[in-house]
Amino acid sequence: MAVVLGLLAALLVGCSRTPGPDAVLRQYLDAWESQDYAGMYALLDQASRQAVPEQDFTERYRRIEEGIERTGLAAEVRVPDDFRPEGDEVTLAFQVRWETALAGAFTQAYTARLVREDEGWRVHWTPALIFPDLREGDKVRAQSLPARRGSLLDRDGEPLAVDEPARAIGLVPGKMAPDSAERLAEALGIDPQAVQAQLEQPWVEDDLFVPIVTWPASRVAAREDDLLAIPGVLVSSTRETARWYPHGRLAAHTLGYTGPITAEELTEERRQAGYGAHDRIGKQGLERAREDALRGQRGGRIWIERADGTQGPEIARRDPQPGRDLRLTLDLEVQQALERALDGGAGRAGAGQGSGEVGREAAAVVLDPDRGDVLAMASRPAFDPNQLADGITAAEWERLNADPHAPLHHKALAPLPPGSAFKPFTAAVALDAGVIAPDTDFGPSPEAWQKDASWGDYHVRRVPHPPGRVDLLRALVWSDNVYFARVGLALGVERFVQGLGRFGLGEEFPFDLPVPPGQVAGEGGIQGEIQLADSAYGQGQVQVSPLQLAAMYTAFLRDGDVVRPRLVLDEPASAREQGGAAAAQAGDAAQGAPAVWKEGAIRPETARVIREALRRVVADPTGTAHALAATRGWTVAGKTGTAQVGSGERAPRWRWFAGWATPAGSDRVRFLMVFAVRQEGAAEEGTPNPAVTRARAFLEAVPATARDPSDRVTVR
Repeated sequence: MAVVLGLLAALLVGCSRTPGPDAVLRQYLDAWESQDYAGMYALLDQASRQAVPEQDFTERYRRIEEGIERTGLAAEVRVPDDFRPEGDEVTLAFQVRWETALAGAFTQAYTARLVREDEGWRVHWTPALIFPDLREGDKVRAQSLPARRGSLLDRDGEPLAVDEPARAIGLVPGKMAPDSAERLAEALGIDPQAVQAQLEQPWVEDDLFVPIVTWPASRVAAREDDLLAIPGVLVSSTRETARWYPHGRLAAHTLGYTGPITAEELTEERRQAGYGAHDRIGKQGLERAREDALRGQRGGRIWIERADGTQGPEIARRDPQPGRDLRLTLDLEVQQALERALDGGAGRAGAGQGSGEVGREAAAVVLDPDRGDVLAMASRPAFDPNQLADGITAAEWERLNADPHAPLHHKALAPLPPGSAFKPFTAAVALDAGVIAPDTDFGPSPEAWQKDASWGDYHVRRVPHPPGRVDLLRALVWSDNVYFARVGLALGVERFVQGLGRFGLGEEFPFDLPVPPGQVAGEGGIQGEIQLADSAYGQGQVQVSPLQLAAMYTAFLRDGDVVRPRLVLDEPASAREQGGAAAAQAGDAAQGAPAVWKEGAIRPETARVIREALRRVVADPTGTAHALAATRGWTVAGKTGTAQVGSGERAPRWRWFAGWATPAGSDRVRFLMVFAVRQEGAAEEGTPNPAVTRARAFLEAVPATARDPSDRVTVR
C-alpha cells in the first residue's frame, strides 16, 4: 500500500510541474498578440511589477500601438534544440513581426530575461521588450507621411480635382478681438459654434495657435488678405495636403468629394489596407468609386526619441506612394457650357397663372455617340465639393440632407419617368415585331380615348395637335399619346417587355458610377391593359435615368447597337511604359473604340425610320421640338417628353428633350444630349418646354473648339 501511495504522489508532482521559461515566454507573447495587456502583466516578475504599475504598463502599450497604428503582431520564440534551463535565470531570443497601417510591416529581434520565482518562471520587463532600442525615459514617436491623392483630369488633362499643399487657418486667443471668432466663422462660411468649440479645448492657451480649418493653398491665397485682417487670425503651413476642386460646383456630383474617414468607415478591412483614423476617403462620385486607384498609399516613420530630446534610432519607415491620376472623358468646355445652360433658365416658365416653377431640379447628359464618352453630365441643385472636403458641421450636413430638392443626389443617374421621350423605343419595338409600319394609321385620335367601356372612367389623353392623318411619323412629331397607347396594346405585354429588354431595360447598367437599372414596370410586372397603354408612351411605372436613356438613344445612330457609356479613359501606366504593341493597344483603349453594350437591339432599317422621325420632330413647324430648328450652327433631331409625377392638375412634371446635334454643314453627329427638368405645377398650353430651352442654350454656348466633328459617327 505504501508503494502505491508513493507512486501516486510522484505522478501528481509530475503532472503539476510548472511551465518552463520558454513556455511562459510563449504565453506572454500570445497575450501580446491578442493585446491582452493584463495577461502580459500577470506574467511579469515581482521586481517588474513593483517598478511599473499595471495601469502605466497597459496605457504605455496601448498609446504606442495606437500611435503606430498596429494592425497585427506575430511573435516567434527561438529556443535551441538542446535548451535546458539551469539556475534561476535564463535569456531567450524571440522575433516579432509588426503589421502597421502607418509604416507597413517590419520585424524586430528581441531578447527576454526570465527569472524563477515561487509561482514559476516570470518575465523580467524593461522598455526593450516594446522595441529593442527603447530605454527607460525614451519615447516612441510616429509621423504620418501623406501620399498625394491622384488627380481627376478632363480628357485634355485640365485639372478637375487635385491635391495641394494645405494651409491651416486658426486663431491665437491672446491676440483676438471680442468679435474675431464670429468674423472668422463668417469668412470661412461655418457655424460660429464650431469655432468656439475649438477655442474651448482644455489645452488652449493665450499664446497658442488654435487651428480651425485646413484649406488648399489656392483657396487660402484668394482669401488670405481678408482673413489676416481679422485680429488674432493666423495662417500656417502644414505637412498635409488638401483636396481642391478648382472649378467649384462644376461636375460636383460626378467628381464627388473626399472627407475625413469616420469610425464606421474605418473597418478592420480598411485598417488592414493601410487606412488610419486621420485619413481622408472618397465619399461620393468618382472620388468614392475609384478610391483604390486615387488614394495611393501614405507612408510613415516610427522612431525613438531619447530622454534628453535627441532623435534616436529609426524603427521603421515606409515612403508614401502617390495615387494614380485618372483622365476622364469629360470635356471641360462642354461641361461648362452644359452647366451654364442648366443654370441660365432657372425661374418661371412663361408668365401667367398657369405657369410652373422650373429649374430647381434638373439633370443633363452629353455623350459622344461614336465612342460612348460622357463629355458632360450635370445635376441640379449642385453643391460645392470644396466645402464638403473641408469638413462641415453636423447642422450644415443636416441642412443639405433635409433639402427637399436633394442637392447631393445625382439626378442624371437616377431613374425618372421619361414620358414621351420614351416613345421612339415603343415605336422601334413595334416596327421590329411587324406590328406596325411607318404608314400605320389607327384612325381618329381623339383628345381623350379608351379601348372600351371596361376601362371605366379612365381615358388616355393627348395634347392638341393639327388635324390630319396620324401615321407613325406624325405621331412622333406631334407626340400623340393615343397613338402609342394603341401601339402598346397591339404589341401585348410579352412582346413589349421583351423588345425593351433588348435595349437593356431591367438589367444592371454598366458604368463607372453606380446607376440603378431602368425598368419597364415594378416588381409585379405590367398589370392590365391600362398600365400597358400608359407604359407605351413612357408613363405607368416606366423609369430610366437620363444617362441610360442617352445610351439607349445611341441605337438610333448606330443602326441598332446600344453603346456602353464610359467616364474614365483608362490607359494603364504599365502599358505606356512597355511601348510597342502594348502601348498601341493602350492608346486604342484611350482613344475609345466604342464598347457595344447591346448589339442589334433593333434592325438597321428600324433605326433609320426613327432617325427620320426625330429629324422631323425638330424640322417640322408643328413638331414639339421645332424651337431647336433655329439653333445657330447646328442641325438638331430628337424627342420631347412630359411625365407627370403624382396625380392632379398641379402635380409636378419632368420635362424632357433627348436627341442629337450635328454641326451645320456636316453629316457627323457631335453630341447626343438628354435634358430633364422638373416643373412644379401645371404649365400653360404652349409654354416652351424648359428642357428644349436648355438644350438650345447649351448648343449656342459650346465653344467652336468643342464642335470639331472629325472621327464622329455618320448619320446614314
